[in-house]
Amino acid sequence: MNVVILVSVVSIGVSGVYGGSRTLTALADQGYAPKIFTYVDRSGRPLWSVVFILMWGALGYMNLAATGVTVFNWFVALSGLAALFTWGSICVAHIRFRKAWAYHGHTLDEIPFKAAGGVYGSWLGIFIIIIVLMAQFYIAVSPLEKRLGTATDFFSAYLALFVVAAFWICGYFWKREGWLRTAQMDVDTGRRELDWDLINREREEIKTWPAWRRLAARMF
Repeated sequence: MNVVILVSVVSIGVSGVYGGSRTLTALADQGYAPKIFTYVDRSGRPLWSVVFILMWGALGYMNLAATGVTVFNWFVALSGLAALFTWGSICVAHIRFRKAWAYHGHTLDEIPFKAAGGVYGSWLGIFIIIIVLMAQFYIAVSPLEKRLGTATDFFSAYLALFVVAAFWICGYFWKREGWLRTAQMDVDTGRRELDWDLINREREEIKTWPAWRRLAARMF
């Protein structure tokens, strides 16, 4: 069991470093973070972003302090809803991308990899996330163990919302750019050149597969 826990923790850590460093590099490319984080080595690794993300690992020693548990609990509160906002933004981005893709005259056949549920899956994801946020808000206002919670109870359960809003407001004033209209969205710059002959051959081959195998391919 200790081995399973250790492997799980290392896996989550590696995933966090990978995703966090790439996100930081993307933010730097768009002008939302210092330019030093745009550096990418010959192997395609954003080294300075990786180093910066790894430095936050030192927070793991916070429990050595007397108030470590309190600080840790607030970090948990900060990240508690983060996954919901992350997946919510992914769903919104997918919906808007599909809309802009069609607006600029493209078809779904030009997309080599498509989400299994399509746009409807993203709308379902947004609906579920809203339900969870509403339930979490209720718990934040009225915790299970008492009728009415305190300010500490509320912010410990809903802190992420205010942090996300603060970052969005700061980003708006930093770049002075609001919500992009569909016509303003560029879906062509930076697109990879794909071997469509190979892709079309694979699609024709997939059509010959049994239904269960096609379903498994779409899911995994």
